[in-house]
Amino acid sequence: MENLSAENSLRIITETLERSRNAIAKNTGKPLILWGALVTLTSVVIWALWAKSGSPMWNMLWFAMTIVGAIGTYFMTRNQEKVPESEPKRILGCVWKWFGFFAIGLYVLLWVTALILYAQGNESVVTINLSLILSLMMGLCGAISGAVMKMKSVTAAAVVATILAVLLVLLVPNGSPLQILSFAILGVVALIVPGVIFQKKTAK
Repeated sequence: MENLSAENSLRIITETLERSRNAIAKNTGKPLILWGALVTLTSVVIWALWAKSGSPMWNMLWFAMTIVGAIGTYFMTRNQEKVPESEPKRILGCVWKWFGFFAIGLYVLLWVTALILYAQGNESVVTINLSLILSLMMGLCGAISGAVMKMKSVTAAAVVATILAVLLVLLVPNGSPLQILSFAILGVVALIVPGVIFQKKTAK
């Protein structure tokens, strides 16, 4: 009887987690496609403007993109059925929340450091390969998301996207506008493709 109860408990837990993953996939597919499209479009626009003007200041468009994406996600998901609290939902929320925190924080720290050096009359230039760091971070978050959702295709897409993006960054001279196109690769392969996979999963 105890074994039967244990088996039933395990079955209930497994079914609950699977329902939670399906609900997450249903609510996440379209926002992923939206963010993938925004990341891809923004990276291409920044590359074109940066290459034409020679100024990396166009990277500030990432902040504008974040605002547009947040507003778009709100309107896209406000009428969706709420996903019950679960471990997969909690983990995914934490993964992407901290990615956003570290990505934005890194940009802010670079600007603060540059301003401090400028105020001290120090003409030293702070150099860091943001494209490489953020590509790795984004790819890792995508791979973790696929693992949490138990979708090997999503994890594979994140790994492939990361490899392609990192190769582009390493093959292009540091500081070149072309490096920004690594995010176009990530936007398509690591965001749009998983979004389409999620949509197909929930359509079945």
